[in-house]
Amino acid sequence: MRTFQIILLTFIISNAWGQSIKQSPNWFDLIEGTYELKSTSKEFRTSGEIKPQLNIPAITKRTYFIVPPKEGITLFDTNSALSEENVVGKLSTSSLIELLEIDYRNTFQNPDTTWKFTHEVWYKFRINNQTFYADYRIHDLKITRQLEKLDQVISVAAQDTGYDNYYDNGYPEHFHILAFNRTQNGLTLKFDSKELDLECNCEFWEPESETYYWKELENGSLFMKPAGLKQTFEATWNGLELIQE
Repeated sequence: MRTFQIILLTFIISNAWGQSIKQSPNWFDLIEGTYELKSTSKEFRTSGEIKPQLNIPAITKRTYFIVPPKEGITLFDTNSALSEENVVGKLSTSSLIELLEIDYRNTFQNPDTTWKFTHEVWYKFRINNQTFYADYRIHDLKITRQLEKLDQVISVAAQDTGYDNYYDNGYPEHFHILAFNRTQNGLTLKFDSKELDLECNCEFWEPESETYYWKELENGSLFMKPAGLKQTFEATWNGLELIQE
């Protein structure tokens, strides 16, 4: 019965979110210890660079954003029985991705504290039509706004950081503002704000609530004012740069 429920859950989420979701039966059975990410492990370092994807036909439910640390992340051609032979290359700069699958495997609890959890979660995605695997958390696009006068598209990307032992279940943080130019073939990412100085402290992203103010100005620029916990971020995108108030 439990297996059937998991299969049914996978089917429902796959249709709702646009990618396949796998969840192991023991996902909520805590393992004592700490999970070490394979994509940032020195064991799998490589000098081969993967070119980031900046051009996409359109933003869909499969469109996500990945932001590597400065040392980059290792990408693999599988998500099991890893060895040096499975290393495809290193992604050193932020990239758009087409998410294909999320594989929720194991949850670890640090034996020294009951409130520290790490997770083994693998992502399968495409970059420039090549398929990769990584266990490094991704950003999803929380909101997308069309700027008709500027012939551009603005998106807000963030990580769902979750809470307690729940992985990527709400609580978005690590926000980025992305700006796309429309082209004959789709969209080209022309601007990434890098991580904003904004701590949301909200359970879910609710762009239409009164705490998030967005206004398209007469000249086509976009004024944005998402409220945070310690401060309120205010900025205007004028088509070329993000001007913080």
